[in-house]
Amino acid sequence: MNFNIIRNYIGKILVLVGLLMFVPLVTALIYRESILNIIAYIIPMVSLFAIGGFLGYFKPAKNKYMGAREGFVIVSVSWLLMALFGCLPLLISDYVDDFFTAFFEMTSGFTTTGASALTGAQLENMLTNGGHSFLMWRSFSHWIGGMGILVFILAFIMESNEGSSISVLRAESPGPQVGKIVSKMKLSSRIMYLIYIGLTILELGALNFCHIWDPNMTFFDSLIMTFGTAGTGGFSLTTASCAIYAPCSQYVIASFMLIFGVNFSIYFWLIARNFKEILKNEELRWYIFIVIISVLVITLQIYRLYSSFEEGFRHAFFQVASIISTTGYSTTDYWSGSQGAWPALSLGFIIFLMLCGACAGSTAGGLKQSRVLILGKYIKTRIKLMISPRKVEIIRLDGKPIDKEVVDSTIAFFILYIVVIGASALLISIWNPAMSQADSNPITMFTASLSCISNIGPGLGAVGPAGGFSDFSWFSKLVLSLEMIAGRLELYPILIFFTRATWKKST
Repeated sequence: MNFNIIRNYIGKILVLVGLLMFVPLVTALIYRESILNIIAYIIPMVSLFAIGGFLGYFKPAKNKYMGAREGFVIVSVSWLLMALFGCLPLLISDYVDDFFTAFFEMTSGFTTTGASALTGAQLENMLTNGGHSFLMWRSFSHWIGGMGILVFILAFIMESNEGSSISVLRAESPGPQVGKIVSKMKLSSRIMYLIYIGLTILELGALNFCHIWDPNMTFFDSLIMTFGTAGTGGFSLTTASCAIYAPCSQYVIASFMLIFGVNFSIYFWLIARNFKEILKNEELRWYIFIVIISVLVITLQIYRLYSSFEEGFRHAFFQVASIISTTGYSTTDYWSGSQGAWPALSLGFIIFLMLCGACAGSTAGGLKQSRVLILGKYIKTRIKLMISPRKVEIIRLDGKPIDKEVVDSTIAFFILYIVVIGASALLISIWNPAMSQADSNPITMFTASLSCISNIGPGLGAVGPAGGFSDFSWFSKLVLSLEMIAGRLELYPILIFFTRATWKKST
């Protein structure tokens, strides 16, 4: 284990998190917030600069190589520290008086989950009593975590060889495999981030244009919604989420949620006019197919619950885009709204989309559509082999054979994913004294766990679109916080972090 390179990397990450806190600090100054609010950012910033500067000052003199073990440890420790330091402003300002609630909130922010443990009264207090900077910080954390802070460091800061770069990128990037869109990994990371920034600016402009028809879509609102959409996070300014906005804004947000759920390599190929690669991409075709079928089925089931067919279609389109991209925004309460709960089939589609997620190489969570495709092809192959045992079947994706190792790791990941969901659901069912017996039911616990590991936000039951996680106990919040980090990093980095072999010294 190369502890020097780990220390150096983590030091630079902490300094960068401190620099990123300038965004909410400037927001506090613009809105002329209290001195306590300003101090709430200065204290953690100074701490991050001091600790990070000390850790990152001494560069590894000899061994600069970073393997898979070092990459997994760096990613695991970094995300835990980001959440820990990120929650300090909420605690120092006294807007949140409970550590586990603050830790849950910022873990949810950085992991782009969007599950909130704040009550409606706390959100209203921030909005009306000088807490704009904290609303900015929790939503800006979505944008930071969306593409990954270590990807940013690889792209623009850290000097490292290609072997080191791919180790970190594989540990942090979502999806069953990480590839290069150009020959150099550092340049690939830069291209991904520039596309990410470009799409963010495009959505921000579109939402500000919507202000012509939507007075609720102020510039501050457009920033919050854009950060949440780009990172596929889901924090909003009120418990009503996107229901307060006009249809034009809802259509823009829904469209960009789907856009950010697409593998960023597709956009590079689009810019490079490599339409052949785009057309043969099976994951993209499957993603589009799932969206169309889901919207069609749900619309036909729910449109009678609303005043017009267009409204029913809009809610179906928005919720499908929100859940499959694991963003978690909502325009209607499909569980216990005034129009009544959606039919069982529609809710079944919602749970299926929660599990699947969007494309690999995007900012979305979930299993990823490429894994769903591989699992489907594997099942199909096994059925054929049962009929014709001597027949040789090769699983292909985009016309290329898939290595057996990739298929095996996909199956293992799926099994592990289900096991973690079940184990977490059981753990959070143990003790929640603030929850009523009606709310503390298997649907709530299962979808809360599924929502957190898939980095979605809302689930069903007490954690539905109109609900939240505020009534969960400190123990449940801690379990779900760790599950959010594990889900964002796709389980293995956290599991490897707690494996004894990881900490053996390199020979």
